[in-house]
Amino acid sequence: MPKGVIAVDVGSRQVRAGLFDLAGTLVAHARHDIALGQHSNAMATYRMEEIWAAVCATVADCGAQARTHDLTVTGLAFDATSSLYVDNAGSPIADGQGNIFGWMDHRAQQESAEINATRHPYLRFFGGAISPEIHLPKIVWYERHRSDDRTGTVCFRDVCDELARRATGVDARSRSALVCKWPFVPSEDAPWQRDLLAALGLGGHGGPDLVEGAVRDLGDVHGRLTTAAARQLGLPEGVVVGVGAIDAEAGVLGNVGANLDAIIGRTLLMTGGTSTNFMAFSADPHFIAGVWGPFRDAVFPGLWMHEGGQSFSGGALDAVLRQHPASPGEPAADTHRQAAADILALLAEEGRQFAAQKHLVPDWLGNRAPLNDSRVRTIMSGLGQELDYRSFLESYYATARGLALQMRQVVDHLNAHGYAIDTIHLSGGHRHNPLLVQLYADCFDGALHLCEAPEPVLSGTAMIAAVAAGHYPTLRAATARMSTKTRLVERNAARAAQLDADYGVYLRLYEVRNEIFRASLPM
Repeated sequence: MPKGVIAVDVGSRQVRAGLFDLAGTLVAHARHDIALGQHSNAMATYRMEEIWAAVCATVADCGAQARTHDLTVTGLAFDATSSLYVDNAGSPIADGQGNIFGWMDHRAQQESAEINATRHPYLRFFGGAISPEIHLPKIVWYERHRSDDRTGTVCFRDVCDELARRATGVDARSRSALVCKWPFVPSEDAPWQRDLLAALGLGGHGGPDLVEGAVRDLGDVHGRLTTAAARQLGLPEGVVVGVGAIDAEAGVLGNVGANLDAIIGRTLLMTGGTSTNFMAFSADPHFIAGVWGPFRDAVFPGLWMHEGGQSFSGGALDAVLRQHPASPGEPAADTHRQAAADILALLAEEGRQFAAQKHLVPDWLGNRAPLNDSRVRTIMSGLGQELDYRSFLESYYATARGLALQMRQVVDHLNAHGYAIDTIHLSGGHRHNPLLVQLYADCFDGALHLCEAPEPVLSGTAMIAAVAAGHYPTLRAATARMSTKTRLVERNAARAAQLDADYGVYLRLYEVRNEIFRASLPM
């Protein structure tokens, strides 16, 4: 009987599962919404029990479809947003909140500033400053604000690790998640940064004893399904569960292509969704101000990875639809598709005259790269009364253009510090927006390729499951066999020239915004 694997992706608002054959073909999939508790602009939480229930429902659905397709499920793996689960005997993070800090939870701004003030050498691996999106500031915040009696043991885990623990009963840590989000540097003899933890009051209880344990690579076996978990997930007991990943790193696997060597130092792996991740690999470490990394062993053993990004990209376009007075409706595939089509028609008719005065720097939730400061916000010029549909289209276009120009800025910054990026692989939801795709292609002085995998993040997680189940010896071998092709997007020369001029405006506005931000800081 042919074999297959199941991949699970826990996104910002939805759990998705996919059934794959061993050639990387998506055979079936299932989805289940989850609730994001948005308590303020700074706070965002989830409930682990709700996520686990959604995981069980989607995996069981894929398991049933596997039987329909005569596939034997031999492997399972999880990826999730880089959200932090707090295991404290069911106690919530705070009153009325869940037990998971969402990746976009920025409540630990003060704690981030305190960590950055230490000037610890660890900060070099985050471009010089740590963001509240990283786990350490959240852990410090929690230890200062927890309301329980403090007598029990508290454990902190990435959501991908907690899912694998619930499935197998084995408490182990994904090296990939540790490298990217924890004070863990595998290139050093003592990876855990114990002195930094002690300086932050996390020695002993709340320190390395809480977060250390078995550390395993992507593609390793985390464990096997227990009897109880198998019953909940609708799969046979003993199915192999692979070590999990953060969704961005899983997306890299689904987007890297069949020839890993060809992309080292030259290709930006771009996954666009609610947020956007820019990943680049190098054979040697480069310490680049304003860019997270270099992270060794984050995906492939021995390779170093940088991670730039935009914390609010697809979410920004959703916000235009949700907030503009002349919006045609709530964010949905159809409203985005119609807005993109109408804008492309106006650009074809009017050229540079369309939205000529509207420009912005798209940092609604801080700047991940190249400034690496979570406190800055968007600046926009050219706002009018905003009463009609055209003004909506101009605001939507200015936002999309700003996102594309910032992508170009990140590429320029990486290329000024050791990279020679001449190719982009684009995956994620953004590839379904024809306006964004064309803007990315026209802004970039190189080749933009669309990843043709229908679910690249799930594809990457399926590769992890396939390696763990023994079908491929390494992730490199799995990408060579399970990757899908890419499609080149043609660049529009006339629009590229227009965007060159717009880039100059963007850079001036970026500097003005930064000057205003610095001047507004407390004395």
